[in-house]
Amino acid sequence: MPWGRIGAIAAAVMAVLWAALDAGFGDSPPAPPVASAGLAILAVLFGAGAWVMRVGGRQERAPLLAGLSIGTIAYAVLRLTLPE
Repeated sequence: MPWGRIGAIAAAVMAVLWAALDAGFGDSPPAPPVASAGLAILAVLFGAGAWVMRVGGRQERAPLLAGLSIGTIAYAVLRLTLPE
């Protein structure tokens, strides 16, 4: 697997999630911590999709889904563990 591509996608996903959920751009308040549960479920779905693509012969799509999964779960964990 191309780990550099996966890492870049994961970093981009984390940046977009931060901007959307916690940056407070405009007048929107930060998302509540319970939003991390939804992010974790989404990360599991992305991870399953990466596995299915790899096993099913569409290996060119697996790095994108793996990066989405890693970035989403990493951001969910960071939201729960880091103080506000």
